Amino acid sequence: MKSNYYLLTNLISEEEKRVVTSIVEHIERDEKKVNIQQIANENYVSTAFIMKMCKRLGFDGYSELFYQLTMQVKSMGNESGEGNLATLIDNYSEENVSKFCKLLSQFREQKIFAVGAGFADHVASYMVQRLAICGFMVFNSVHFYDFMLYHEDGEKVVSNVEPSFMIAISQSGEADIVINDVKRARQQGFKVVAFTRREDSTLARLSDVYFIVDGTKQTLVGGIPNPFFGKVILAFEELMGAYIRRRSAD
Repeated sequence: MKSNYYLLTNLISEEEKRVVTSIVEHIERDEKKVNIQQIANENYVSTAFIMKMCKRLGFDGYSELFYQLTMQVKSMGNESGEGNLATLIDNYSEENVSKFCKLLSQFREQKIFAVGAGFADHVASYMVQRLAICGFMVFNSVHFYDFMLYHEDGEKVVSNVEPSFMIAISQSGEADIVINDVKRARQQGFKVVAFTRREDSTLARLSDVYFIVDGTKQTLVGGIPNPFFGKVILAFEELMGAYIRRRSAD
């Protein structure tokens, strides 16, 4: 059984991801049981397709997958994550957590982008997979580049682009690739949430909400461990837990 099923989403196709996302959405609406035929109909696939996916992910069948997804959603909703957030985020505040949750709700039906460079790009990819499993339409920095090429005419910013939401990760808060993406996003009216180590960084200054996560200046130098990237993932999971709890309470 794969209790942390969402860590395997890089192994499934986009069509399979839509199926899993559909199941999660039913669970989040507190629907006790949704049969396999309903899920198949909603996603225009066969029940055989879903069964094959379940087997490939290591489940005995659809019922076991549904049960495990239910346990995952409940665990995300019931853990006292906001206490943990205070230990993971140096500038933790209820106001910032609320802003993050409101932005997720506001842009739930629109495109969301997660960007980073180097190790931070791997963290951004994790966030993309995590949000996709929760039903968000989320893309990485490559898709953001394509999105901007489509909507920009040279240096001219097109005014009819629907504003969206970007999550940006940079330990220093000064990574050129990330800063450039954020500046272009801001020009289009995007909201930006940042994870960085430095409160005085360019990234923090450009963001609507920023979370300061402890890290080291050095990475893999002299055997010094760098907790930044791991802490960002943990903090993001706790923030998702806060979002799910608040959504369930509405």
